[in-house]
Amino acid sequence: MAAERERIHAQLQELFDSEAQHETVLDLESARVIVFSDQHKGQRDGADDFRRCERAYNAALGYYFAKGYTLMALGDVEELWECRPKDVIANYGYTLALEANFHRDGRYLRFFGNHDDQWESPRSVMKFLDEFYPGLEVKEGARFRVRKGDADIGTIFLAHGHQGTTMSDKYKWISRFVVRNVWRPVQRLLKKPSTTPATDFILREKHDLAMYGWAEEQEKTVLIVGHTHRPVFSGITHHAQLERQLSTATGERAAELRAELEWVKAQDGGIPGTSEALGAAVKPCYFNSGCCSFGDGDITGLEIVDGKIQLVRWPDDDGKPKPKVIASADLASEVFAKL
Repeated sequence: MAAERERIHAQLQELFDSEAQHETVLDLESARVIVFSDQHKGQRDGADDFRRCERAYNAALGYYFAKGYTLMALGDVEELWECRPKDVIANYGYTLALEANFHRDGRYLRFFGNHDDQWESPRSVMKFLDEFYPGLEVKEGARFRVRKGDADIGTIFLAHGHQGTTMSDKYKWISRFVVRNVWRPVQRLLKKPSTTPATDFILREKHDLAMYGWAEEQEKTVLIVGHTHRPVFSGITHHAQLERQLSTATGERAAELRAELEWVKAQDGGIPGTSEALGAAVKPCYFNSGCCSFGDGDITGLEIVDGKIQLVRWPDDDGKPKPKVIASADLASEVFAKL
């Protein structure tokens, strides 16, 4: 894992440095951003992880477009390790059109991940996506200089999060072959929900640690990624936060927290007692948007609005098409001030 951690750090650093010349301003007084990742849109067969989440995702797109948000699609938006682009587009044209509303309005930023790395090629983007997103540039990373009032308070850096990993980046050609030719036929037969690219809970904790470690070394920098399919807020996993809150809660609040903890563990695919939490003393420098392909039909994302960063889940606790705010922090006073 040490060698992989070094590769992750090196490739994140190279990407971070290369994006310096393209850095733009994110003004906390006006910013309205929603970050979604890992939709993995397929072709509506038994291997399609997005199909269960389509309802929640489309509802969220309608909500955020009407409220003037910028949509940042943080990679693995389509499942191109398993499917051909034309098959995905044929099956999810309506959802692509909803996303395209943001692009048409100048409120769309698209990244490529490992499962849709075909979009790294501008030629492929033009061939398959130009119908929906004319002139679209699909990025690997983006840097934002965060401003509050007249003061620059730090940097937000976004990437999919697969950079430097062994099987999702270095040897992705092997993984792509196995996913398409072995895993996909099995999944189609069993109709088994998947949390690709990582299904091992401990491994994903270690990957979080590697990403967090890079962010911790930077000056006043917040890293936002996807890839692992697990929401992480302010440097620690959501369920680790709940465990800490539960340790001091009593009565009705304790019952509510325990219910949410078990909900999150089941949603993440974790086995109770096997998690490696990121630790008690961490900087609020690492956030993960989770995914839009959970087996239960839920989706998670990160909002930046009213000067805050918020982890949200769709639908809400009552199953209504509304965002449930899971965690929230003021970016100026609770995040960047502590970096």
